[in-house]
Amino acid sequence: MSRIILPKTYVGINKPLIFLAGPIRSAPNWQDEAIDILFAIEKDILVASPRRGTKNSLQEYVVKGEEDHFPRQRAWERHYLPIASKNGAIMFWLPGEEKHDCKKVYGAMTRIELGQWMTRYSLDNRHRVCVGGDGNFPEFDTICYDLSKDMEYIEIHDKLEDTCREALRLSKLLVIF
Repeated sequence: MSRIILPKTYVGINKPLIFLAGPIRSAPNWQDEAIDILFAIEKDILVASPRRGTKNSLQEYVVKGEEDHFPRQRAWERHYLPIASKNGAIMFWLPGEEKHDCKKVYGAMTRIELGQWMTRYSLDNRHRVCVGGDGNFPEFDTICYDLSKDMEYIEIHDKLEDTCREALRLSKLLVIF
């Protein structure tokens, strides 16, 4: 049965993990949409979503575990990202900003994380990372250029469903002939 790990919850991992990396604050709720797509394709998958909560129809899939194991969400992310990169996939989705917030730079942590994983991948291309975006993320063309140089074997997807399929393929849960 498919399961979702939400921020700050610790659970042991016994199957491939797909970590949904990308903007949260000021972003559309692309995480729930990605989970719907992933669950429709694969019935037994584990997804880590950094968005604190899910829509009602996904609540039954939320894993119960040690809910305050991590002192902050960032520690939770730093725990599960490397696990997904080796046993599953990190799926970056870069959507345009839905609602502007002058107090925060849109996608700031996403940019840092993507840069970190670009570096890790360029040093060891066994890390499982996929990237997609709707083309409206700030500086998306520049990010695509850098990805083409630092992660040259990675295709950048322009549809969330294609990015989800690639995450499943990388995690070896979806075989594409």
